Amino acid sequence: MTHIHVPVLQNQCLKQALDMLRPPKRYLDLTLGRGGHAIMFLQNFEAMQCVGVDQDVQALEQTEKKFLDLDLMKRTQLHHVSFHQWSQYANVHKIEQNFDLILMDLGVSSPQLDDFSRGFSFYHDGPLDMRMDQTKSLKASDIVNQFSEEDLNEVFKSLGEVQNPSRVSREIVARRAQNLFTTTLELAKLIEAKEGWRKKGSHPATRYFLALRMVVNNELQGLEDSLPQIINSLSEGGRLLVITFHSLEDRIVKYIFKESKLGFPVTKKVIKPERDEILQNPRSRSALLRVFEKGEKHGKRNKYK
Repeated sequence: MTHIHVPVLQNQCLKQALDMLRPPKRYLDLTLGRGGHAIMFLQNFEAMQCVGVDQDVQALEQTEKKFLDLDLMKRTQLHHVSFHQWSQYANVHKIEQNFDLILMDLGVSSPQLDDFSRGFSFYHDGPLDMRMDQTKSLKASDIVNQFSEEDLNEVFKSLGEVQNPSRVSREIVARRAQNLFTTTLELAKLIEAKEGWRKKGSHPATRYFLALRMVVNNELQGLEDSLPQIINSLSEGGRLLVITFHSLEDRIVKYIFKESKLGFPVTKKVIKPERDEILQNPRSRSALLRVFEKGEKHGKRNKYK
């Protein structure tokens, strides 16, 4: 199966780079994925050097082949590490932390969603996995089969923002006493039976699967802990672009950007995809972009473009 990933908010991200005080020369992509955003920046800024980071080994291997075909690897370094551990990893490996432009796209890529063996899909059967970094041990099946009813309720409420998950949690505990959950459809069908279809076009398992994915990959805590360190990696006048798909993630980014003494949020309002992009790529509809610039605010900007 061929998986095509369409990077979200490309035009808006490029606009933020073009609006900087100087052309960005050192670019850090902390969620490289299939390289869509990185390719765009490298092709628009010929002097740019890229450091690409991802916790998904498959993504890095495929992106390296793509970059070789596009003759971009000579300007790129690839590293297998989560952005959660990037600052520590960079210090250990003596990687210079002085980037003009940094991007974090916190969504799950289309190839990950569409590859049923990764366990992110509730429409197709696959192992109940959901690990972005498949070298890690914790899987979604471990949570579903081992967490207490109370802990499952807390996960679904706090991370999935499900108002009343108790019926689903209770049924999970009852059924796993007979047979442990191993596949995505086993869980999705249970949720569908208990919740029903309340909103057209939105599968009742959506928020439950999101909550499990966030626990498996330590997404919220990892973001909150690492974002201030990532801001430190910016050069003076450098920009950090963060794309989120979840209100809790966006809230963390908004607060840290606002409270940081090292710089300022570039826009007052969050940046959203335009209607044309949503029509072409429905998965972009929940994408939100926030931009932070390191240093003092300037008056009239002398744009280089």
